[in-house]
Amino acid sequence: MKKGYGQAAIEYLVLTGFGLLVLMVLLSAGYFKISQTQKTAGMSSAIKAANTLTEYADFAYAQGYPTRLKASIYLPPDVLGEPTSFISGNTINIAVDVAGEHTDVWRRTKGEVEWDNEGGSPFPNTEGYYVFYVESTDYNGPYGGTINIYR
Repeated sequence: MKKGYGQAAIEYLVLTGFGLLVLMVLLSAGYFKISQTQKTAGMSSAIKAANTLTEYADFAYAQGYPTRLKASIYLPPDVLGEPTSFISGNTINIAVDVAGEHTDVWRRTKGEVEWDNEGGSPFPNTEGYYVFYVESTDYNGPYGGTINIYR
């Protein structure tokens, strides 16, 4: 029997184990980085949605009645619906679940805003592109000059 085969097999096994360990560390680091990027992208989408709604509400407030605008907005995958996401008073608040924690993205508007005065639809709680209508109501009407936002 030839000598050295056992030592070569052990060396090969150790080298393979070390390579697998390095590969496992790299894969787990890559997975962590990808999940962090997805969470950041979700927050960025929520911030952009809140900013867009605020800009449209402020424009409708400045222009006054009968301004009506149409905004196409993307809501991220982990958006939370009512009552955590709301549009009321001078606040537009979009709540997002980031890594199991509730995070609010809110903006102040110049005028008073309300979500869906007619009460026909709840604030969306699923990911996707939505069309929101932003309109200024009549000061002499039942809603007293608020900015009505609905979809």
